[in-house]
Amino acid sequence: MAELTVARKASYLLFAACLVVIAKFDLGPCLLAALVSYMILDLTERRLRDMGTRAAVSRTAAVIVFVVLATVFAWVIVRFLTVGLDRLPELLDRVLPRLGGLAEAQGVDFPAENARELRDLVVSAARENARSVGATSGLLTRGFFQVVAGVFVANLRFLTPSVEEDRGSLFDAVRIEFTSRVSLFVRSFERIVGAQFTISVVNTLLTGAFLVIMGFPFRTFLILLTFVCGLIPIVGNIVSNSFITLAGLTVSVQLAVGGLVYLVVLHKLEYLLNSRIVGGSIDTPMWMTLIGLVVGEATMGVPGVLIAPALLHYVREEMRAVPGR
Repeated sequence: MAELTVARKASYLLFAACLVVIAKFDLGPCLLAALVSYMILDLTERRLRDMGTRAAVSRTAAVIVFVVLATVFAWVIVRFLTVGLDRLPELLDRVLPRLGGLAEAQGVDFPAENARELRDLVVSAARENARSVGATSGLLTRGFFQVVAGVFVANLRFLTPSVEEDRGSLFDAVRIEFTSRVSLFVRSFERIVGAQFTISVVNTLLTGAFLVIMGFPFRTFLILLTFVCGLIPIVGNIVSNSFITLAGLTVSVQLAVGGLVYLVVLHKLEYLLNSRIVGGSIDTPMWMTLIGLVVGEATMGVPGVLIAPALLHYVREEMRAVPGR
């Protein structure tokens, strides 16, 4: 365990102050863009170096891979927003009368006015969020410049060799300790978000194949929704599963129930995949993760939801390195 020196304590305070400033001035998009960019660059370079590739070639290839992945991910987000705004109202228009019929068959009061209000509320919220995301990704906006700044900082840090020179001063000691804090946080983000991304891709492929084979309607929208929501721990699967079940209900109750059973079994198997990918060291309780998601959303919005699990893991790893006495 590391000794709690003055420089180490100062680095903790400085790291906490940086998080407060990021939350205070809504710099979550900048932080998230920087973390994701550096994760892709660093992971690609390390994999290539492990394969025996030269350093210069590895760095160049990492930048190329980053540009390709960033382009693909941007296309997926834009496609999800455009398809979602087009298909979501149609999905709700088809499923709400079906729900009303089922409620009436079971003797449950399901007023048509409330159904229409629910439909309008969901569509309105989706459009509002889409406009928000679209504004963030638009040119000459604050969010766009934040993302560009985060990507630029990540690439600049990746391409600039680090020099850990210690002249014995307090400033150098704090700088080295703070660099250790940042490195550990980046590793936590890489471990959590990288694993979540891998699991989301696997989940999307298996779910997409199931939707195609079973003949679900709204397949394009549901597949994109599964991938995007899969990046959000716990809550994301609940959202995507709900919409898939509703889409199945527009065809038949049997298809909806079958889809729900398949998704439940699939997610149970994903817990095993998660333990294989991430390892046994990440055992954050679900209640703690949910609290982290709520606090992250309240302080940084959507970027905070994605950063919160990594921050929880980072805090736990830091506490494990501090002596108990």
